[in-house]
Amino acid sequence: MKFLDNHWPAPLACAVALIVSACTNGDKLPPTPSIAPRPAPNFSIQTIDGKPLNSANLKGKIVLLNFWSVWSPTCAREIPDLRQLRDSFDNGQEHIAIVGICVESNNLDDLASFMQEIGIDYPVSLQENDFAGPFGGIDAIPSTFVIDPGWNIVNRYTGKIFLKELRYELEYLLEKIEAEKAAGEQR
Repeated sequence: MKFLDNHWPAPLACAVALIVSACTNGDKLPPTPSIAPRPAPNFSIQTIDGKPLNSANLKGKIVLLNFWSVWSPTCAREIPDLRQLRDSFDNGQEHIAIVGICVESNNLDDLASFMQEIGIDYPVSLQENDFAGPFGGIDAIPSTFVIDPGWNIVNRYTGKIFLKELRYELEYLLEKIEAEKAAGEQR
């Protein structure tokens, strides 16, 4: 009994791990959102290169709606990380869309220079802060809303994103897409 008195945490941890594993059938547990999931608002905007961007064209994808500004060093560090994270998935370009919403800037020359320097390869629109209102508003720059393929806001990140956490969330959503696709093919 003396052995168990001193070493009971290890067997307990193993038992808990086995129970959790058995209860989830090996499926990933869903990420913990920072907000209550809700329908995402529809929008129709123009990108800085003059192209229309409509939310209807994004439905069916995971959308990272990233609010940022050219004056923020945090944004300058985060934007390449988001792009690299998207590209790290085999099907990232197909299933994950990043949309940049530049706020608190009205100088298109500064914006174009910033985009070229950072290497932005996704649509960007210049908007006023109130554009974020229907999404739940933004408290800080950067702020990112994660929208699932069914067009629901499922999470919100305020400030620099922890990439490990976002990666887990994207993996979870991509697995759901693949599972739904497989279920549809079996019908």
